[in-house]
Amino acid sequence: MTTFSVQYDVIIIGGGPAGMMAALSVRHHHPDYSVAILDKTHELGRKFLTSGAGRGNLTNVHLEENPVAYFHGDAHFITSVFSQFGYRDIMAFFDELGVPTYEEKKTSRGKIFPEIDHAKTVRDMLVDTLGEHHIEIFYNVAITALVLSADYWTVETNDGSYTGRYIIMTAGGKTYPSLGADGSGYDLAAGTGHTIVTPVVTAVPIVSKNQLSHFMQGEKMVMEATSIIGGVNGTTAVGDVMFTQYGFSGPAIFDISHDFSVRINRENKRDAKIRLSFFPNKTAGEVKAILDKRLSVHATLPVAHSLWGLFTQKAAGAICAVAGLPKERLSGELNPQEYDKLFGVLTEFTSEVTDTRGWNEGEFTAGGVATDEVDAGSLASKKAKRLFFAGEILNVDGQVGGFNLSWAWSSGWVAGKLLETV
Repeated sequence: MTTFSVQYDVIIIGGGPAGMMAALSVRHHHPDYSVAILDKTHELGRKFLTSGAGRGNLTNVHLEENPVAYFHGDAHFITSVFSQFGYRDIMAFFDELGVPTYEEKKTSRGKIFPEIDHAKTVRDMLVDTLGEHHIEIFYNVAITALVLSADYWTVETNDGSYTGRYIIMTAGGKTYPSLGADGSGYDLAAGTGHTIVTPVVTAVPIVSKNQLSHFMQGEKMVMEATSIIGGVNGTTAVGDVMFTQYGFSGPAIFDISHDFSVRINRENKRDAKIRLSFFPNKTAGEVKAILDKRLSVHATLPVAHSLWGLFTQKAAGAICAVAGLPKERLSGELNPQEYDKLFGVLTEFTSEVTDTRGWNEGEFTAGGVATDEVDAGSLASKKAKRLFFAGEILNVDGQVGGFNLSWAWSSGWVAGKLLETV
């Protein structure tokens, strides 16, 4: 084993999007500083390669409207970061990098992708840019300790030590351990005196054994999904819901999964439910009018057949089965009790949520370094000198659709300014 000691002005721990952006920000704001990135894996930005199903969901147009609305965490903290480097800055950055972008129009979610639809090419362009700016990258570096002296940080690793005046921690969260994420950054941060809010997986499928999922396994529909925590309505989202053998998945589920994961995995409570509506953005009266028309027009057909067209044959049959309707029940023969059950399944089907899926199926981490211990303006530690944080290691997480990557780019840029407050 080779033992060495290298001195830099800035050492960045973690080479994901936040780490790469932090390095470029340091070079922009402090062009004379020497910069090194230490990454525990064999390549930078491995998780980024999975974003947007490999296409690279860079940011989201709705970020410009009100970034706080799309994130879990301290509103002032989040606003402070995006006020310094927001949606327009992110778009300008990629334009200057040479990455033309477009907004995906097949949904209204506002996702921004590179025109080439290839995350790996964007990642490689970022790595090339780091090289052009003489930022050194060290791979397969496992960090064992951070030690602060009067003038320098010493980074102890599996193969010697590095010393630097400043440390920027961008070690990420715990999702996708198959890609190298293991939450080791939390231990390093705790070792510097920081409180770690218990990390839990988010943007994740949920476990909810129920008849509807059983009958509709493999189906996907646009629905309204609402979390119910301790009997109180939580987050509501509209989007695709996928019915699985274990419960529910899909973008709408991911958008509300934070509530379930915090309640079940962090607070260890078992009082979570999900409510689904097959008619998003419609009032009860509007749904009743649609249903009544269907049933009257097709009065001599089985109820399930009356629902064909609104739903697939499989979904229509499942809805009727969960409502307890006999297959032979004709649309014109529904009694009031049967009608109410059918209406209830269509508009407020409710099921207990018993768990979430694991770290390899979630997209993001909720939890991490407590933001009240980090300066909102600079992302400098309030606990240790010349220490900064950026990205998923902080207790900030957003919805799916490019919001979390937006946080990585923006917080990386702000941390890279190295505005000391301690």
